[in-house]
Amino acid sequence: MKKPFIILASIVLLLVLFFVIFYFKDNSAVVKINNFQDCVDNGFPVMESYPRQCRTPDGRNFVEEIGNVNGKEDLIVVATPTQNTVVTSPLTVKGEARGFWFFEASFPVHVKNEKGEILGTGIAQAEGEWMTENFVPFTTTINFNSGAATNGVLVLEKDNPSGLPEHDDKLEIPVRFIPSVAQKECKPTGCSGQVCSDEDIITTCEFRPEYACYREAVCERQMTGECGWTETAIFKSCMANI
Repeated sequence: MKKPFIILASIVLLLVLFFVIFYFKDNSAVVKINNFQDCVDNGFPVMESYPRQCRTPDGRNFVEEIGNVNGKEDLIVVATPTQNTVVTSPLTVKGEARGFWFFEASFPVHVKNEKGEILGTGIAQAEGEWMTENFVPFTTTINFNSGAATNGVLVLEKDNPSGLPEHDDKLEIPVRFIPSVAQKECKPTGCSGQVCSDEDIITTCEFRPEYACYREAVCERQMTGECGWTETAIFKSCMANI
């Protein structure tokens, strides 16, 4: 009678041991979650609110950082990069702003780390007549070194030649970095430039009409950390006409 009892007790003890191990392992991972992206990366549920929210099993709720986009839509809009995108250097910034955001057809744009330190600066140039109250397209390219930083912000400052603080304004867009040691530039590759990758890719060389449209898309690192095409309005129109 003692032998079956010992076997049963051993099985129960092993089950309890496995439970304790997995419990503390899972909760250790949860404790290390400090922000929205950590929560998402660990596969916890995301509520499709605006901004999005992610909840951990221990009841903590993390809200996605979206900068100060709300309330700026009628002044300045950035098409690329989008909020919380993984960006690498050189970074191309495109969008449109009201004419009064410019001075002499330009305004400054900075890439900063989460401490507020400037990593790189560019000058956004108007792509049209800027002396208007209407929206004017702009673009700039910024070279920066993110170092070991993984999070930062893109800051688009309203040009203010008066220097008066009451005329200051800015748009802040949260971005993510890959530490410099791991960064590789995303580039069009493949026989027809139809693949976006940080490695040289060999493809067959048959040409398809849609391949020409990729000249109008942006090859850049996506939120997943992988290289991919960011579709622009011109790219979508090109694809729709094929």
